[in-house]
Amino acid sequence: MDEDTPLERFLPPVPTFSVEVQPSAAELHSRAESVYEADRDAVLQGLQENGKLLARASEAVRCDREFVLAAVQSCGWAIEYAAEPLRGDREVAMAAVRDSGYALEHVAKELQADREVVLAAVAQNGSAMQFAAFELCADRNFMLEAVALGANALAYAHVDLLEDHPFLLDAAKRNSWALGYMPEGARKDKRIIKEAVKRNGRRWDPLHPDCKASGRSTWQRRYDPDSIEQHLQAYALEHRSSSN
Repeated sequence: MDEDTPLERFLPPVPTFSVEVQPSAAELHSRAESVYEADRDAVLQGLQENGKLLARASEAVRCDREFVLAAVQSCGWAIEYAAEPLRGDREVAMAAVRDSGYALEHVAKELQADREVVLAAVAQNGSAMQFAAFELCADRNFMLEAVALGANALAYAHVDLLEDHPFLLDAAKRNSWALGYMPEGARKDKRIIKEAVKRNGRRWDPLHPDCKASGRSTWQRRYDPDSIEQHLQAYALEHRSSSN
């Protein structure tokens, strides 16, 4: 072999590889932000139509107050997927609980102790009271306000209130449907029953043979004070026969 002949002539060709450089995390984030800003109106419209989409949204969307507010107005429980600071935003929380009382479970702790936020939640669903701060459940005046908005809120009152006869009597005056959420002893109490029947006889359909209903909207109201004693007697008889 001639000394001047390059050695490469006798070797197989060296394969060439194209190496694709992966973008950095910062660059990917920048690209995502560009798309996010370009499609902002589309994202907003989507959340307004279906707030549940927040569950699959990017972190940038979940941190955006305008987007989160639109989502919870459409679907209150979507607040569960909002960034933590926005779950403590009072306006966002109010919008969420007005759509779904159960959204109260996912708002910030301090808002679970906010009287207006909790009452808004209870007005939508009385059972939302289970997510309220302990001090509100033990507050007599607050609980009466809550029961007036949603009878089933009474089920989450502090045990001391549920053993307080004057409180239960006031609860029946505020909302006759509350009788169904009282302890058994209160449901047999003549004064409490009388208040409930006086304010809304339809609560006692089994005691009204002439009250026909095919749905809640067709209930006939019974406010005749003269018939209260008859309802009480029938109710007492019903309990005596069920206990035997």
